[in-house]
Amino acid sequence: MTLLVPRPYWDPDTDEAQVVIELAVPLLEGAALGHIDAVIGDSDPVEAVRQYMETTEVDEVIVSTLPQRVSKWLHRDVPSRVQALGVPVTVVTAEQSSRALLGHG
Repeated sequence: MTLLVPRPYWDPDTDEAQVVIELAVPLLEGAALGHIDAVIGDSDPVEAVRQYMETTEVDEVIVSTLPQRVSKWLHRDVPSRVQALGVPVTVVTAEQSSRALLGHG
């Protein structure tokens, strides 16, 4: 399994994608009970997948997003656009926190 993290479009030269990898890989390896490869891709998530698929056989793409109301990827229809590349897509959407915001409780 490979974690593909697009560079942030607002600052592609930042180390933010690497920080995501450093935080996510141990969690994913614990859940998968195995090794996870990780790569940083293009700032456009669809282009990042397309470029990765040029050199690597992919069985499925799992798109992990924020909740619908705040997800830029869902608003840009990234899952359907990735599926149009010819690969099955599963969408995993983070649950919105049910805890009250500090000072708004």
